[in-house]
Amino acid sequence: MALSTTVSALTRDKFMPVLVDNIFNSNVLCHKLLKNAEKLDGGASIITPIEYAQNHSDNSGWLAQNAMGDTGQTATEVAQKATWQWATSYNSIVLSGEEQFVNSGSSQVLSVLKARMSNAEKTIKDLFGAGLFNATAVPNGLTSLNGAGASANGDYTGEDAGGGILETLTDTSVWHAPGNVDNCVIGYNRSLGAINSDSLTWWDSTIGSFPLAGGTRTEAEMVDATDEMSFSEFGSTTNGVADGVKAMTRMYGHCSIDNDQPDLIVTTQEIYDAYESSLQGNKRFEGDASLGDAGFQSLRFKGASVTVDSHCPAGQMYFLNTNYLDFKVMSKRNFALEDFKAMEAKDGIQARIFWMGQLVCTAPRMQGLLVSGPSGY
Repeated sequence: MALSTTVSALTRDKFMPVLVDNIFNSNVLCHKLLKNAEKLDGGASIITPIEYAQNHSDNSGWLAQNAMGDTGQTATEVAQKATWQWATSYNSIVLSGEEQFVNSGSSQVLSVLKARMSNAEKTIKDLFGAGLFNATAVPNGLTSLNGAGASANGDYTGEDAGGGILETLTDTSVWHAPGNVDNCVIGYNRSLGAINSDSLTWWDSTIGSFPLAGGTRTEAEMVDATDEMSFSEFGSTTNGVADGVKAMTRMYGHCSIDNDQPDLIVTTQEIYDAYESSLQGNKRFEGDASLGDAGFQSLRFKGASVTVDSHCPAGQMYFLNTNYLDFKVMSKRNFALEDFKAMEAKDGIQARIFWMGQLVCTAPRMQGLLVSGPSGY
C-alpha cells in the first residue's frame, strides 16, 4: 500500500474526528451554531426567507358573534429573500519526501501527523474566530458580526449617523462607532445578504456605546479619540446600579421584542471581568450550564449568558439572539479531507481540509453591539 494511502487513512480515522470536534468547541459561537449547521446539498448561493412586515390589517380581525362575517383577502408582501454567497476555507497539510522516508514506521508516521494536525486545528480555529469578528481582514470569508471595525472602540462618525445608531448625534458625550460596513450582521446603511439597508431600517441592527470617561466632548475632540470607559468606571454606581450595567440594560432592551430577547452576550475578558466585579455577591448567577459543560465560563445577564471570545475586538460587547443566526454548510465540504497526493514540482505529499458554508442572519434588528468599554484594568 502506498505511503500516501496509509497517511490518508490514518488522518481520516484517527485525527479528523478529534480536529472537527475541537473546532466546534473552539469558541462559543462555533459551539452553539457551527456544530448544528444546516447541511445543504448544493446551489449557486444560499437563499433565506426574511419576514419583515406584518400581514395586512384586512387579513386578520374578530368576527361578530352569531354572525357569518367576511374575512379579508388583501394581498400583501410580508417576506423577502436574502442571498448569501458561499465562503470556502482550506488548510493544507504537507509532508516532505524526507519526512516520509525518515518516519516510515507506523508510530513515527503517527507522531508526524499528530504535529501537523495540531497545527491545522489551531489554524482553522483562528480562521473562523477572526472571520466572525473582522470582515475586512477576511476577504471572501464569513459574514462578520462586527460592523464597527476591529479597532478598540471605532471612530466617532458625525457624517454618517445611520439608522442603527442608538444615541443621537447631538449627544457628544457618547461614542458613535461607524456601522456602514458591508457583509456585517451588526450595522446600518450597508449591504447584507444582498439587501441594502440604506432605506430599509428593518434590516439595520443597533450600535451603541458605554458612557465615555471625562464627560462631554466636542465633536472635534471625539474624532479618532482613544478615550473609553475604564474598568473602575464600569462598576461606578448611580442609584445603586453600575454604569456599565445600565448601558447593557439599555442595549438588551433595544434588541428585545416582548419575550424574544438576546440569549448570548459575547465580549472581551476585560469587560467580562468588569461585569463580574460589578455584581453583588448574591447576584452572581451562572450562565448556560451547557456552555460550562463545553468549557466556557459564563455569567447571567437577564435572559442571556455572558461569555468571552478571545477574537472579540477590545472594548466591544455583542448582544446576540441566536434564534436568527445560523451556519449553512455544503454537506460534501463540511471539514472534508481530500486524500494525500504527490505535489507537482515538489518532493512531498499534500492533503487539504475544505469547509464551505456561510453564517446567515434572518433578523439583524435583534442583534446589537456596545463599543468603548474597558480595554484594561
